[in-house]
Amino acid sequence: MNDDKDESLSQLFDNAIKLHGEVSDSSEDTNSNGFQDKVKKGILMLEDATRLVSILDVFSRNENYSEMPTENLKYFLLPVLLGDLSNKITENERGDVVENVQIYYIDYLQRCKDYGFADLGRVPKMIPVKDDSTEEVEEVPRMPDLSKMNAERSAKMTRYKQNKQLEADIKELKVVLDGATHDEDVIRDYHLKMIQRFVNTSLDELNSLEMEVGVLKHMARVKAGKVAPVAEKPLRKMEPIIITKDKMQKEVYGLGYPSLPVLSVDEFYEKRVSEGWWKPPSSGGALQDRAADPEYEARMIDQEEREKDDKIDRDDVEAREKTLGWDEWTDDHRRGEGNRHNMG
Repeated sequence: MNDDKDESLSQLFDNAIKLHGEVSDSSEDTNSNGFQDKVKKGILMLEDATRLVSILDVFSRNENYSEMPTENLKYFLLPVLLGDLSNKITENERGDVVENVQIYYIDYLQRCKDYGFADLGRVPKMIPVKDDSTEEVEEVPRMPDLSKMNAERSAKMTRYKQNKQLEADIKELKVVLDGATHDEDVIRDYHLKMIQRFVNTSLDELNSLEMEVGVLKHMARVKAGKVAPVAEKPLRKMEPIIITKDKMQKEVYGLGYPSLPVLSVDEFYEKRVSEGWWKPPSSGGALQDRAADPEYEARMIDQEEREKDDKIDRDDVEAREKTLGWDEWTDDHRRGEGNRHNMG
């Protein structure tokens, strides 16, 4: 009788984990009826398998995984598979789903720790979405613990790299198992790698669910009117601006477009300076100075021409002095004089 139940349990589990793989790899809309029907069917199959495991008393708290029969190792995956599928349910209240999924993942991690599959240290605890003791208290934001954040990020990267290798190994082992080989060592290695892979994914999923719990709590407080909504900053009104050359044109355009803000060039420039868009005019010949003084350009040209003439005069004096100096030197020195060393 027990042999029949064992066979029934093994077949039931194999069908359930196959359906779990189909759901995980599916590209269907998660809200579609077809997808949700597969999820519910998988949950029912895994729940039935869990009941049979309890009836058959497959696990013993006094055992280590190394002492367990190879055919029983796969049943350790029951809670994590239930957590994965339950997390995809969309018709139930999300807060209830999050709490149930946390229970499944934590139960899986605790079992893996108790039986020596992984050295997890402290197993995470379930964070309730509806907590009556803190429901009336608004949480005070705290400074983030950078050292903790860095440690969590490093652990997550380690798990990611480990999972990539585990997935590659599991794929190769599955190809072997799908063939004619049914070596017990290969089957045991396959189950152990599956268990370790789901340990890593469970930790990552619990981290995500922890953040989701915070969001759900905040949304519940906002909905209950216990959190004042943040006032939105008024947006600056966008208005067209017609730029005119002078005050006279401003008055003319203002008559035709009484609803539009019309500015002269000077007013527009002063407005931009006061708003901090442009720097105030400097005394170094800015365009605004030239526009305000029509004779400014002529004075600048005259000044440049005077400086040019003065430079030519200075160059002429220097050239004359150089020529006179050269004539005096040639009078005192005959052509060919100089360094006559080694010339005999």
